[in-house]
Amino acid sequence: MHRHFILVLFIALSFSGFAQLDRVFGEVVADHDTTGIEGLQGWKTYHIYAEFSNPLDEISAIYGDNEFPWEVAADGGFYQAGLGENFGWSINTSIVAFIPEIAFDSWLTLNAANSSEVSGLTNTIGLNSATFAAFNDGGNFEIDNSIGASIFTLAGDPMGRAGEDLRILIAQLTAQSAPTGLFNFQVFAQGMQTQSFTHVAVPIEYESTESELTGCTYSAGQNYDPSATLDDGSCEFGGCTDSTALNFDEQATLADGSCLFLGCMDPFGLDFDAQANVSGACAYSPACASDFDSDGMVDVTDLLLFFETYGYSCGE
Repeated sequence: MHRHFILVLFIALSFSGFAQLDRVFGEVVADHDTTGIEGLQGWKTYHIYAEFSNPLDEISAIYGDNEFPWEVAADGGFYQAGLGENFGWSINTSIVAFIPEIAFDSWLTLNAANSSEVSGLTNTIGLNSATFAAFNDGGNFEIDNSIGASIFTLAGDPMGRAGEDLRILIAQLTAQSAPTGLFNFQVFAQGMQTQSFTHVAVPIEYESTESELTGCTYSAGQNYDPSATLDDGSCEFGGCTDSTALNFDEQATLADGSCLFLGCMDPFGLDFDAQANVSGACAYSPACASDFDSDGMVDVTDLLLFFETYGYSCGE
């Protein structure tokens, strides 16, 4: 009987069972009727989690092949930001302030929503540009070939551990309808390789929205609220908000004192600009051309300096 390569590599000695993985569930983290992202009205962003019964439980691998397909789908497909990534751990939070729609890109992951949340080493096999071609075009994601593919990590790596909240983020999906999917896992119960379980064809369930707490759910926001479960479009991103500044940032919502203004910074200049913090050319009274020591006064010192050069031929 055909056995796909991931089972051979990772779970040849595993036990079958469903004792550790409780469920895979999704919850809405952003309703784009309120976030104001152009073109996303009517869409929602979902986080998909694998939930466990012990904080030491680990995902060793998420995988799929033709025997056990790995898939996510949604009516109308998925939103893909222009500069988005295939994996959550590759999202660079520093550019979200300039391109906020990247915060709602669709991707797969293992416990990390961005590069700042990486605390170990996550690996992939069989997940390349061809694998993601349909997904990146806004379509569905599916691994159902004989070779297979996987996101995996080594035993003891914190990237695979459930932790105190007993859940591991495995995908972010922005869609017009609640995504469906099937996931396959190899799990180490309480982190022990000798207690290896496989869980196949696990569907996505959904949380009740009755107790959702709205707020800024993106960690790069100045007003990020870790207790919020539904983004309400209130996230504030620092930057220069003055349109007259050299570095005006039209995406910034909160002034952070970084604005740069070009102008005359010399108090003796006719066009002195108290707001300027980038030195520019100054205009002076013609009389000030004789202020040789630049102290703002034409005085006896300037006269002495003139005497030092008196009679000098400027043509030589």
